[in-house]
Amino acid sequence: MGRTFADGTRALAGASLMVPAGAITALVGPSGCGKTTLLRMMGGLDAPTSGAVRFAGGARPRAAFAFQEPRLLPWRSVVSNVALPLELAGVPRGERRARAERILDRVQLAGAGRKLPGQLSGGMRMRASIARALVTEPELLLLDEPFGALDEITRQALDDLLLALWGEFGMTVVVVTHSIVEAAYLGRQVVVMAPAPGRVVGCIKPGFASRTPALRATPEFAASTASLLQMLAQSMVREKGAA
Repeated sequence: MGRTFADGTRALAGASLMVPAGAITALVGPSGCGKTTLLRMMGGLDAPTSGAVRFAGGARPRAAFAFQEPRLLPWRSVVSNVALPLELAGVPRGERRARAERILDRVQLAGAGRKLPGQLSGGMRMRASIARALVTEPELLLLDEPFGALDEITRQALDDLLLALWGEFGMTVVVVTHSIVEAAYLGRQVVVMAPAPGRVVGCIKPGFASRTPALRATPEFAASTASLLQMLAQSMVREKGAA
């Protein structure tokens, strides 16, 4: 699958991967390797110029996005921000508010619904952004560096929250991240990409029995992150050699 933009930039060329249904797939790679472009094509926001995006059963699943910037409307309350996709879909006011309040409870923001986004911390705003994505009950959740701007402690807490939400809702998740540690912790499979143009150069499937905060301190977790780093480093060496 490839994507070439109107100015001739080849964002992707021959990028091929399979995303297992109901699992979390992490995409890692250097800036400019086409991770976001690939995510946008999965969600229908962009289209490949060669190849195709195919889904099991043929139909595109209901998809929702969350980005590195929460992109909440500053003049609307948190609950109103979360309910916005339902409002745009024509869901009656009472129902959409009830659904928004339920999902806010799931992301541990039950008491923040009446606040404005500017009254929340960065981590709380990201929780609200994820709640807005989940309120439509998507089958495919696409996350583009959702925790990249947060401190490490908050980031780890939100990784654990994401795992809990995935376990509850059972949707397919694809998450773009620059963090090898985050990718190994979240991903049932981790896809490694390289640039110029963007392509898939490898994939590992961390086989951890469970994912809890204690996992991050284990030798098996360190071995998985080391394998990912080595794969990424080798792809960059090959790229420099081809330049």
